[in-house]
Amino acid sequence: MKKLLVIFAICCSISCYSQVWSDDFIGIDSLWNSFGSAPQVYDMYNYNNAILYVGGPFKFCNSNTVNGIISWDGNQFLSFENGVTTGCPHSITVYHDTLYIGGSFWHTESDYDAKYLVFWNGSSWQRPSIGYFNDEVYDMIQYHDTLFFVGGFGSIGYQSFGRVAAYRNGSWINVGTIETNYVRSLEIFNGELYIGGYMGVQRYVGGTEWEPFPVNPDGLTHELLADSINSFLYVGGQFASVGGQTSVAVAMWDGFSWNSMGSYCGATVWPKAMEIYRGDLYTGCGMIYNNGVYEKFLTRWNGVSWDSIGGAFNSTIFALKVFRDTLYVGGMFSYYGGDSPIPDKRSKGLVKLFMPDNGCDYLKPRINTWADTFYIYNGEAEVNLYNNNPYADSWEWDFGDSQTDDVKDPVHTYTDPGEYNVQVIVTQDGCVKTANKTIYIELGNRVPQFEQIAMQIFPNPSSNGFTVKTGLASYQNAEIIIAGLNGHLQSKIPITGETTDISTKGWKPGVYICNLFVEGKLLKTEKLVFE
Repeated sequence: MKKLLVIFAICCSISCYSQVWSDDFIGIDSLWNSFGSAPQVYDMYNYNNAILYVGGPFKFCNSNTVNGIISWDGNQFLSFENGVTTGCPHSITVYHDTLYIGGSFWHTESDYDAKYLVFWNGSSWQRPSIGYFNDEVYDMIQYHDTLFFVGGFGSIGYQSFGRVAAYRNGSWINVGTIETNYVRSLEIFNGELYIGGYMGVQRYVGGTEWEPFPVNPDGLTHELLADSINSFLYVGGQFASVGGQTSVAVAMWDGFSWNSMGSYCGATVWPKAMEIYRGDLYTGCGMIYNNGVYEKFLTRWNGVSWDSIGGAFNSTIFALKVFRDTLYVGGMFSYYGGDSPIPDKRSKGLVKLFMPDNGCDYLKPRINTWADTFYIYNGEAEVNLYNNNPYADSWEWDFGDSQTDDVKDPVHTYTDPGEYNVQVIVTQDGCVKTANKTIYIELGNRVPQFEQIAMQIFPNPSSNGFTVKTGLASYQNAEIIIAGLNGHLQSKIPITGETTDISTKGWKPGVYICNLFVEGKLLKTEKLVFE
């Protein structure tokens, strides 16, 4: 009897903490267009964990005409007039308690000229007072109390807007022009606004200026997703590499450099098809060839490696969203789990996955520096060290030379050459994780003319740009890298002459770090004070 009880307890433990798939949505029996046609879900929006908005090219929910948009509170769905027609929503958001949808639709039932963007006034759909967008809206996000829009549009009403626009307090704002066919995604990363599209990834500098990344994936960017706990920006799309490294469909920018994520993903990551769940990255990019049929499945990146979460969907995954501690999966599939499709079954194109809490796995600390080797000058080598967990409760640093510190981003001075193992112990909400990094301290006289290399910065402090003067024998293979307030890349500027001007447009007041690199070696570091 005791053996049976032990076996039962083990089996119960395994089953209670295993993944659970379900297509049971109380109040929603089906999303569909017509019998035999695959349903499609393109976007989902979680509003305060109370309402899940679902959008896509479906016409009916159960037997009700909804035309592309519903809300669901966990017990019942609501429709909005008769939705939108001749097209469908691609993006959903709530801004100042008002529901907005953008997409490829051409009109609502009550307004034939309500194209590509509408908002719900409580009883009917309304188009912007400025006029209608002339092309699709793919994404929206609130940034600094302003609602930003991106897509393929070139105008709104009679005013020109180049694939990006903003709206605040009843006014439409020109925030520049993006030279591309389409912009697909918006995301906020470390307090800054980023866009992704056919042109790669760009950062909003302010006003009408956008700054392209110095290196981008070698194909199309469809989706951006930030992991705010660990300061990672995930980029999904249709590409094979980034910066010469293999990274199929997904890559990660950590604020300092691109990180390859290998070739595990076998399919494109579409807009809205990435989500952070239980601290890990989930994507809809998995694909296998099984008995003559391509099947799609979810993939999970735990910070180090990929694995498959399964699903065996018969078609594309278009949208992922966490709602009430569960991952919702939307797409063009009519079945999942490898079962044969039932031709007359009205499938939802929507399923959900519950995964058990993985404890402290969400915390993924790193130690970042702008170089691995530092040089002693006038008896000292000053090293800026950065941790990627801005919301941690504590940091305990060991610099490998018997010295310690307890701040997030310390500056440590080494006086002796050698190899040092730097360690940080990060504590957050009871979770404790450790990261390590090896750095090398060498004598400056091992670098030719090191003592003669000079770098002057003026004015410093400044409220309107800096000039950097360098005394180099040659200006080939030399560049200035400015580290931002959190250590992340702020600017990267090639040196072409004795003086280099640094624009501070879009900078926040604070202390920045100016790093001088020559032939890939970090030779000088100075502080910039921007007021």
